[in-house]
Amino acid sequence: MYEWLRDTLVEKLRLPEDVVTPEATVDAAGLDSLAVTELSMIVQEQFGVAVDEDELAACATVGEVAALLDQRCPQSAAR
Repeated sequence: MYEWLRDTLVEKLRLPEDVVTPEATVDAAGLDSLAVTELSMIVQEQFGVAVDEDELAACATVGEVAALLDQRCPQSAAR
């Protein structure tokens, strides 16, 4: 799931690739409120799972976001 998240953040949300690491805080990676909203919509579209923006915003690091998505989108392992 982390690889999908990294690719999505870099390619679709245009966050800087060099700062999108599992250890990076969401602020350092550039995951602001607009990016969180967009990510929530992308997850819904790609996986058919609603992930609340507040849940995403509560994550401290990019790795935590990936772990949350992995829990909420179990079918993502097949993609």
